[in-house]
Amino acid sequence: MSYEFTPEQNTLIGNLAHKMGVVGLLAMIVGILNLISALMLLVFVFQDQIPAEVVQQIPEEIRGELPPTNFLWGLAIQSATSGLIFTLLGVWTRAAAGSFREIVATTGRDVGHLMNALGSVYKMYSLLYALVVIALIFFVVGLALQFYLRFTS
Repeated sequence: MSYEFTPEQNTLIGNLAHKMGVVGLLAMIVGILNLISALMLLVFVFQDQIPAEVVQQIPEEIRGELPPTNFLWGLAIQSATSGLIFTLLGVWTRAAAGSFREIVATTGRDVGHLMNALGSVYKMYSLLYALVVIALIFFVVGLALQFYLRFTS
């Protein structure tokens, strides 16, 4: 037994697919830019191990203003992490958008395409759920540590 969405439902699904596709593309771009930023930060972290002629191509005013290496490591890790998260969210959003587009474009397979779209959305929200839980744990631990340090000193 197959199910076909109505023309009005197809219009709604098609508009959703378009918007999800744009949002997914933008998320992927932000993710890739963050990953490039992480690589550039790693160049600065390891600048003492890079050939001198490569380091000399970096303007002196930039090299002279660099923060300590441990700070650069933190920025690189943060940039790589957010880059990976944004890239994954973008890929899964675009995958769901593609499945939603297929609902509109095909006949006789709407439920299968809908389930594929829901699978991609599930992956995306599973990642977001895990990130929220981790952030809450860090928040509670940080708050507890703050209270402990404040009242034990």
